[in-house]
Amino acid sequence: MLPRKLPFNFNKTALIIIVLFIVAFTVYGLTGEGHTTYYNYVRLADAFLHGRLYLLENPSWLNELIPNPSGPGFYVVYPPLPAFLMTPLVALFGVNLNQTLFGLFFAAATVPLAYLVAKDVTKKPTETPPTPAREGAFVWFAVLFGFSTIFWYLASIGSVWLIAQVISAFFLFLALHESFNKNRPLLIGLLVGASFWCRLPTILGIFFFAGLAISRQQNSSWKEKFKAALPSLAKLAIGAGIFVIFDMIYNFVRFGSIFDVGYWMIPGVLNEPWFSHGLFSLSYITENLRPFLTGLPTLTSTAPYIQIPMTGIAIWLTTPAFIYALKSKVKDPVTWWSWLAIISIALVIFTKGLSGWGFGYRYAMDFYPFLFVLTVRGMGTNLKWYHKLLIILGIIVNAWGVIAINKFPNVPVLV
Repeated sequence: MLPRKLPFNFNKTALIIIVLFIVAFTVYGLTGEGHTTYYNYVRLADAFLHGRLYLLENPSWLNELIPNPSGPGFYVVYPPLPAFLMTPLVALFGVNLNQTLFGLFFAAATVPLAYLVAKDVTKKPTETPPTPAREGAFVWFAVLFGFSTIFWYLASIGSVWLIAQVISAFFLFLALHESFNKNRPLLIGLLVGASFWCRLPTILGIFFFAGLAISRQQNSSWKEKFKAALPSLAKLAIGAGIFVIFDMIYNFVRFGSIFDVGYWMIPGVLNEPWFSHGLFSLSYITENLRPFLTGLPTLTSTAPYIQIPMTGIAIWLTTPAFIYALKSKVKDPVTWWSWLAIISIALVIFTKGLSGWGFGYRYAMDFYPFLFVLTVRGMGTNLKWYHKLLIILGIIVNAWGVIAINKFPNVPVLV
């Protein structure tokens, strides 16, 4: 008996996913720095394998380590999930594991996830399978996130700061995909929690999923909707709460506090000029909004002929297509809750001292998955030439930024 033929749409979708992954992995790898990162989670993964939460040494090529206040060694300040994910590979390859390649895998996997989420948030119940034009639009949206945003820059480097944001975005996209498909609240909560244990501010993305759970109830009043959604909200909270509890235990064992006090314990951190008002302050909002909204490069006579302000480049320059997020339907619950998640996360990252240097304002990646959802819904699947032009312009800007930073390391940058 011949094997049953799989549906055409499944075959086509699987092929697109594979191609997007291969293309993303190849492009990110070729445009990267060309070596494994020195600032790595690999040492922390090795410590876990040896039953320690701390590193035994503090070499000059590691960064932001905290002396153990009650014993030997040095603690890594960053949330540890990327290191936990690396432990099987570190067990096989040791501390010579290439962290950059590890990060490239998650970065490349996020691009087809963006393709799937674009399908999810624009799906029409009466259209099975999608028309070729709509299928093409989903690919354009995957390209938008993967190559027309600063995600390309983050993916190409693989340092502890950037790989954490890449893996955090990966889990948020998984949560979005789950929410628009099987919608299992416990799993969604776990995925948001996993994102949180890579980048702490993303825990506030839970507002999107909680709000959507309430809005989806069939009851007429908001009070009744909330009561009907309580079982889903409880599962959502339990899923995310598991990682929050892990984080509390992790902090208590290290510092005797359930809170994330590690950043305050970095030697000399508060002496840095960008933390003149402490790590967090409302006075930093304008300082962060300035590069986020108005940061621009300057011309120079040295290749690649443009200097990059490492405090950040304006979002409208790195991703002009995001302007269409403002066109997502105002009366759509997905729009409300996306903006709630974006604003909640932004309120945290914009009150931190201006230290997120890189191409573009990299902290914004914490809310980019929700901004992506709004942009997809704002553009729709009937993409016009001007939609594609904005995506292409973003690709050009990000390609220039990635190549300038990674391939011209001796070119000075503005700070």
